Amino acid sequence: MRKSGISLLLMLFAVAGWAQESKTKLTQVRSERKWVLESKPEKKESLSPIIIEGTLEGVPEGTVIAMTERVGGTMIFLGKQTESQDTVKNGKFRIAYKPQSKSDEFMIRALNSHSSLRFYASPGTTTTITGNGAEEVTWYVKNDNPKQKEENEYRAYMDEKLPDYYDLRDRYMKISKDDKDYYTVKKKARENDSLYVEYMVEFMQNREYSSVYANKLFAISRLQLYLKNKSLREKVAKLLAKVPKDEEKNNQFIIDAKKDLLPKYEPIKIGEKLHDFVLYDHLDKEHHLTEFNGNGKYLLLEFNSRTCVGCMERRQYDALNTLYKNHSDKVDMLMVNCDAKYYWDIECKEPNKYGRDPWNEWNDKKDAEDIMQRYGAELGPCYFFVDKDGTILGRISDQGNLQEAINRYFKL
Repeated sequence: MRKSGISLLLMLFAVAGWAQESKTKLTQVRSERKWVLESKPEKKESLSPIIIEGTLEGVPEGTVIAMTERVGGTMIFLGKQTESQDTVKNGKFRIAYKPQSKSDEFMIRALNSHSSLRFYASPGTTTTITGNGAEEVTWYVKNDNPKQKEENEYRAYMDEKLPDYYDLRDRYMKISKDDKDYYTVKKKARENDSLYVEYMVEFMQNREYSSVYANKLFAISRLQLYLKNKSLREKVAKLLAKVPKDEEKNNQFIIDAKKDLLPKYEPIKIGEKLHDFVLYDHLDKEHHLTEFNGNGKYLLLEFNSRTCVGCMERRQYDALNTLYKNHSDKVDMLMVNCDAKYYWDIECKEPNKYGRDPWNEWNDKKDAEDIMQRYGAELGPCYFFVDKDGTILGRISDQGNLQEAINRYFKL
C-alpha cells in the first residue's frame, strides 16, 4: 500500500509548485499527487540535446523512464514524445532530448513510481544517473552543471548525517500494513523526517541564496507541515531571511514556502469548535460549515481530492457507505473537495468522470489552501469526527481505520 503523506513528501523533494507566467500554450491535467502540464509550444528553440545515460539496479526490464522540462516557469509533461523517454534494457536507459527552452531544470521518473527526481543539465552535455530501485529518491545524478553540483552538495551532506534516510523512505513506500515491522518502520521514518529538517536547516544556514536553495526551502517547508511541529517550523522560517525581496514575489518556491512557514491559520485542535468556511455545492449554492451545528446529528468531515487517483484509491468506501446507509438519520457526512477551482467548476461537475456520493460534497473555490491549512488536513483522505454541537472529537488520516474511529467517536 502506498502512503499518502510519505509519497507526497517524496514528490515535493522533486516537483515544483504551481505554474507561473509562460509563453507556452499549456493544458492542465491532474496526475497522482502532483500537477503536470502537457505542452504545445509555439516555438521550439534550436538547442543542442542533453544526453541522459542511466544504470539502474533492481528495475524491471521494460520500465519506462520519462522526463519533464521547466519551460517559462512551469514544469511541463512531454507526453509520449519518444525523445523524452526510454525503456530499461539490461539495467540501462539512454535519452537524447533536445530542450524546448534555455531552462536547465528537468525531472525524471520511472512511470511505475509515484515520485520524481529533479536534476539540472545544460544543452550539449551528458548526465549520468545511477541507482537501485524504481523510486527516484535513491538515484544519484552526475554532470558538470553548477546547479547540479550544488544539488549534490546538499545530497552528500544528508548522506553523511542520515545515511539510511532515503533507503528507509523507499522501504516505507513499499511496506504493507500487514508487515510485522510496519509500525516500527513508520515511527523511524517520521523520526528521520524530523532529523532531516533539522540537519537541512543547519546546512542551509551557511549557504548562499540560489535557485537550488529556494527549491530546498520549499521542500522542507512542506515537510514540516506533515510533521506538525511548530518549533521546527520556526527554525525553518528563519531561512527566509536570506531570500532577496524580489524573489519573495517572483519565485514560486518562495511564495509557497512563505505560506507554509508564515501561515494565516494555526491548525485547529481536538476539542475546538468547527471553524467556519464558505463552501459551494455542485449547483453553486453557498454553504457554511457551521450549518451542521445544533441539528442533532454528528458530522463526519472528509477532506479529499476527486482527481487524485491515489487519494481515491485509499478512500475507505465500505465504511463510508455503511455509515450513510445505516446511520444517515444520526450522522451528516460532508466531503470537502480539495481540488483546484478549475477542476471543481469543470471536470468534477461530471459525475460519471470522477464519481459522486449520495451525501454532501462542497468546494471553497479557492484551491482549498486556507481551509486545508486551518484544519491541518493532509493530501489524501483525512477525516474529522464532529459532535452534535460542532466540537471536534477526533481525526484520522487514511492510515487510520475509519470504521474503528466511527465506532469510537459516534454513539450510534
